Amino acid sequence: MINKNKKKPIKAIVLTILLTICLVGAGAEYFFGGTSSIPSSSSSNSDYNSFKNQVNALNKQVKSNPNDISLQQDLGNAYYDLAAVAQTVAPTEAREDYMLAIKYYQNVLNTKQDINVLTDMATAAFFSGQNDLAEKSFKEALTQKPDFQQAMFNYGVFLSEVKQDYSTAIRVWQTALDKEPNGANADRLRQLIPQAKEMQATQQ
Repeated sequence: MINKNKKKPIKAIVLTILLTICLVGAGAEYFFGGTSSIPSSSSSNSDYNSFKNQVNALNKQVKSNPNDISLQQDLGNAYYDLAAVAQTVAPTEAREDYMLAIKYYQNVLNTKQDINVLTDMATAAFFSGQNDLAEKSFKEALTQKPDFQQAMFNYGVFLSEVKQDYSTAIRVWQTALDKEPNGANADRLRQLIPQAKEMQATQQ
């Protein structure tokens, strides 16, 4: 039986950090692609200001054209990108930005199906602590397109980080790797899978 009061193992902490920085975006431009691509403080501030300006400009456009779904999607992506940078620059703001991204993604999804929007909404929900919405959206994305790499990758992160369901995470990641062994996420998957297996072993 697992002792839930035990301190989190060092390997679990390392895996948690790795998982958090590895989440990938589908439609949104900005995402953390691994430890080598974590932005510096100066570049983060520059990105933050740039995305903040983009959000402000798009908000004005959406107010003028509230029925333009493409603008709503752009604004959702802009809030997602802003939130990703805000995690470093303005962490108290990040959750609100992710929630605003979800709001505009939901507006888009009420009008049309879009696997990229659905996956980014699931990821934004994960980051903002809306775990039920995150899980529902990841599952829906993979129902629509079972081999969609971004959804498979991020759902595995969700399963590991939130559910501590390493067995299912490993299965999802291994399926993604088998389908695209030379894909954009392949190297990260090869790093995450054995670490998740080690964490799985500690549960037994």
